[in-house]
Amino acid sequence: MFLPRAMRNLCSSLLLATLANPVLAGVDNKEAVAAYVLGANDEIRVSIFGAYPIEVKTRIKEDGHITLPSIGDVVAEGSTTNALANNIRRQLQTGGYFVDPIVNVEVVSFVSRSVTMFGNLQNPGLYPLDRPQTIAMMLARTGGARADAADYAILQRTGEADRRIALSDLDPQSGTGQFLRAGDSIFVPKAEEVFIYGQVNKPGRVAFETGMTLRQMLAQAGGPTLGGSEKKITLHRGTEIIKKASLDMLVKPGDVYTVNERTF
Repeated sequence: MFLPRAMRNLCSSLLLATLANPVLAGVDNKEAVAAYVLGANDEIRVSIFGAYPIEVKTRIKEDGHITLPSIGDVVAEGSTTNALANNIRRQLQTGGYFVDPIVNVEVVSFVSRSVTMFGNLQNPGLYPLDRPQTIAMMLARTGGARADAADYAILQRTGEADRRIALSDLDPQSGTGQFLRAGDSIFVPKAEEVFIYGQVNKPGRVAFETGMTLRQMLAQAGGPTLGGSEKKITLHRGTEIIKKASLDMLVKPGDVYTVNERTF
């Protein structure tokens, strides 16, 4: 369904604001972070509570290990924080260092898992995948698309063909409701353009929007002048020329329309 750009931007802003709020979006942050799989260069804090409390803040090395007092190297890469805490607890008990220790592992800095957000966004860049995130949620973190952005994004994923996704499509399988994977890239291009000239109040370029009709495009261009006729609009589409374009026809990127003078 076509929506005027201003209305669409307002709806998008409200939607993104909702998705950016984990409570409103139904995202449990504690569960999300607990499901995060640790990787090289992630920074974590290991707290061991017992007769002799220990707290270590360390970065996971390139080989996937961390080094802790008494037990030495521990494999951290590929584990969740809970799994790593349980592994450390077992090693402390096996080594006889603690009888019944309480171990807590907390992620301080998410580094290993990230996605690239680029193109016509408010704040493009590299974003950590520090919790399960859909495309819509990550777009919200960037501040959303700019006013001159297209109404779709390109999902680039290793081993798969690039996919075009409408920003208004929240389908959890094929739309912006689907979850991102580490290494994904989301590109939001600049909006394609159509052109309108002749007897129109605001001739020139108009940003193309999916589902736009000639009638809606003409309205965005300020409508015909007093001397212009809605019934005498010529369309140049590639090598094709249509003398009397219908106001209800769908506009295509690159179309060139000319509003001709009315016959008095």
